[in-house]
Amino acid sequence: MPTGRRSHNDAGTSLPADGDAIHDLLIIGGGSVGLTLGATWAMLGRAAVVFDRQPSLYGLPRVGHIDHEIMRILQQLGAEGPTFEDAYATESYTWINAEGETLLEFPWGEEGISGWHSDYMQNSAILERSLLDGILRSQTVAHMPGWEVVDLVQHDDHVELSVQRTRTVPGEPRPVLTAEHRRFRGRYVVACDGANSRTRQMLGIDRDDLGFNEKWLVIDARIKRPFSLAFDSGQVCDPRRPTTVLPLGKDHRRWEWHLRPEENPDDFLRPDKAWELLAPFDVTEHDVEPVRQLVYTFEARIAHRWRSGRVFLAGDAAHTMPPFMGQGMCSGMRDARNLAWKLDLVLSGAADETLLDSYQVERDPHVRDWTVISLESGRIPCIIDPEEARKRDEMFRAGFRPPMPDFPQLVNGILHRTADGSPLAPAGELGLQGRVRIADRIDLFDRLLPTTGFTVVSITDDPCTALGPRRTAALERLGCHFYTVRSAASGPNRSSGTPGRTDIVDVDGTYAEYFRTRGIDVVINRPDFYVFGGSDLSGLAALADDLLDQTTAVRSTPASQDDRVPVTAVRDDGHV
Repeated sequence: MPTGRRSHNDAGTSLPADGDAIHDLLIIGGGSVGLTLGATWAMLGRAAVVFDRQPSLYGLPRVGHIDHEIMRILQQLGAEGPTFEDAYATESYTWINAEGETLLEFPWGEEGISGWHSDYMQNSAILERSLLDGILRSQTVAHMPGWEVVDLVQHDDHVELSVQRTRTVPGEPRPVLTAEHRRFRGRYVVACDGANSRTRQMLGIDRDDLGFNEKWLVIDARIKRPFSLAFDSGQVCDPRRPTTVLPLGKDHRRWEWHLRPEENPDDFLRPDKAWELLAPFDVTEHDVEPVRQLVYTFEARIAHRWRSGRVFLAGDAAHTMPPFMGQGMCSGMRDARNLAWKLDLVLSGAADETLLDSYQVERDPHVRDWTVISLESGRIPCIIDPEEARKRDEMFRAGFRPPMPDFPQLVNGILHRTADGSPLAPAGELGLQGRVRIADRIDLFDRLLPTTGFTVVSITDDPCTALGPRRTAALERLGCHFYTVRSAASGPNRSSGTPGRTDIVDVDGTYAEYFRTRGIDVVINRPDFYVFGGSDLSGLAALADDLLDQTTAVRSTPASQDDRVPVTAVRDDGHV
């Protein structure tokens, strides 16, 4: 266990003890993915250290789009407030051609199943600051900016990291290493250190190249005064220069321009080039102040292995995709959440270490689906051949509409399955979060009830009655919560949820509709909000046994045919 010793850096922030102390988790990289993992770890009350080579947060918007799933994650972490206050709920995404003719308008105005608007444009600097604030408030997770991991050594029961302090030097594009070294040990390491991941290189992990590599100029600008554009969010499908236009929250704007292979990226870093490219939008220095002007290489690559022993890759270290669906950062944050609950169960002794093998099994297909969707979404608007662009425009004028992609689901891993091994619906879907009432309070489900572990939600009777006491106790040791949601028209019920919050009312009928359309009475949701499985109440016992069989450390022979319980080790504090 880590010791309680603390030291202080020059800025006065508390630093964790190094040397022989063994932390639960060491996180390499303090961007959105590393901070999501750190904030989740803090929520779980576990010990971790987050290292980042930068001396402070980046402070500028890097990523614009997030969806309802990410908002629910931020909500549970208590980080949604500042993000939401600056976020821009998108209603549509528009494609226009070089003549300004609208080719297609995607509706983005629906409410997502997670209880939030389907899509938002936001300022990732605010999101990252909110996540870091949660970490800094915690007593278990330490943040170490200005320290770079330079080496790692894996042992049987831990990983040892060598870290080196960095400093900024005028004229240098990145912080340089100093002579100051420290050493840290952790049960597990998660590397969230970006597309050029040093950790991935140290581990010798190669990547699949999905065949996309383009350079784009990105300009982010602070809005100085209100101005109007032909559309709010979307693409200018001009074969001479495909362009993306996006809001970054309420106070910033982003433009992205495609660079041809023969063009020199350095020519696009001059300030006068920015104003030249912004001129067709009637945007001048009176309207905006550029805060970033960089040439990015958009690529699509996925690591062959996301795990090497006790070290895991997450976010851009594991996968990169072009930004046309805005799912790069979202995918990395999903990685963090997927790993967090599995590491938590393994470290608590509630699950076997082999549970961690399901990380890539689950996340790789999901990321590949989003990558393919992103590639296809960019293919049509980014045509640079004039004749092909003319044919495309004619197709749209004739009524062609590309199908809207389905939101990818989990297809492998810890899911309830049919006899042939495929997920049994609704397994693999995102779980529902609707508004409920408890006493005189009405709010989103997660704000009123604990949902940090597995949740069993019934729309009929108390799920614990169907499970029996022994099976219920086994699920509780797995960190499970039990809830019954009733309609507003029915009488009170007695859920087995948190004491004092037993009567849960479905104020909008959202839960009734969800269960009705899926033909189920009860659902088991995972800690990352994905559905493990659903059934009628009579099938809940078998559903629970399947979950316990897939997750628990020791599998038992059943005590009886109708009340099987896994044998698990229990610590002195009563937890598994």
